[in-house]
Amino acid sequence: MKAMIFTVMPMFVCLFWTTLLALDLLTGKRSRNRLLLTIFMLTATVLYFGHCAFFNHNTPIIPLTDTLYSIANLAVYPLYYLYICALTLRRGHLSGEWGILVPAIFAGITVGSLYAMMSDEETRLFIHQYLYEGERSGLIGLAAWQAYVHDICKALFAILIIPVFFLGSKHIKRYDTLVRNAYADTENKTLTKMQQMMVAFIITSILSFVANIIGRDRFADSLWLLAIPSTLFSLMLFTIGYIGYHQQFSIEDIENDEQRADAQLTSQTGASELRARIERLMEEEQLYRQPNFKIVDLVNRLNTNRNYIYQALNIEMGLSFSEYINRMRIEYAAMLIAQQPNKSLSEIAEIAGFTSNTSFYRNFKLYKGIAPKEYQNTQRKE
Repeated sequence: MKAMIFTVMPMFVCLFWTTLLALDLLTGKRSRNRLLLTIFMLTATVLYFGHCAFFNHNTPIIPLTDTLYSIANLAVYPLYYLYICALTLRRGHLSGEWGILVPAIFAGITVGSLYAMMSDEETRLFIHQYLYEGERSGLIGLAAWQAYVHDICKALFAILIIPVFFLGSKHIKRYDTLVRNAYADTENKTLTKMQQMMVAFIITSILSFVANIIGRDRFADSLWLLAIPSTLFSLMLFTIGYIGYHQQFSIEDIENDEQRADAQLTSQTGASELRARIERLMEEEQLYRQPNFKIVDLVNRLNTNRNYIYQALNIEMGLSFSEYINRMRIEYAAMLIAQQPNKSLSEIAEIAGFTSNTSFYRNFKLYKGIAPKEYQNTQRKE
């Protein structure tokens, strides 16, 4: 009974998020990244369904479940990569990434075709000798070829980890830079948590690869060997689902804001002159105190192009848009604390333009080198 719980746990975690995401899609919350996350979770559900059949010795359906497992095992990480691409790549750039699923399709066709052509005796021998005992000696004919294909699939699984991790991390970093150059408030917009999940992915991928090398057969008869990876994968998959479900912002939102900014009248201005205009506007009107202040708001106010503003900030000042605005907010907050040391920090954060206390505390410590509470205590003593 305990073994059954551990074998179905990852599958039900994936099924839970698949259902929740599918309901969102049906009720109108449609986006390409949400669709790909749903497909990823559905594929992971199929993957762990194959695990359930194997570990519970449902040998009559193993030709089917092993074929599905071969597809899902090579598709699940590439699908997560495609989900990252949907969050970070501009329109039209995602189509060139689908080739990463070719190994999974090839594996499914090959494994399924071999099972279809194998005799009952060859199938029985392959399942019991290769899948459950990890032995390939004595396998002949199509059963031997099936073993070779499974070995190739294990190698492909390891190879796919490399582009998924490095390319996915590259896309996330580039996207986060874009966010910091377009928004003052980056809370719930950056993909920092996704980057952390990529690191978790590489760790679990290594564990999966080691498990593939050891052989699933070694885990079949040991409750502890089964419980540890099952629990780890369940926690990781639940976290992926939770983070993805609550990630509402993506490159599509950035593109929509960019289109609104680019639709404005543009007056070409030198970077140095534009920098002076920005600084004067900030000093006179304190636009940085507006919550959720975006670069499109500055574009509208200055009647210029966002690319010119990028140049004025990035090149002339050496700062991203979020860095520039949040530095000014922190300077203003520090001034308020000095003038009114007994005023609540939450109120000061709101007046300075921050939409969350977390963002205020993080930025204050970043730019002042001290927590706002400590700074406030020093001002009270003076």
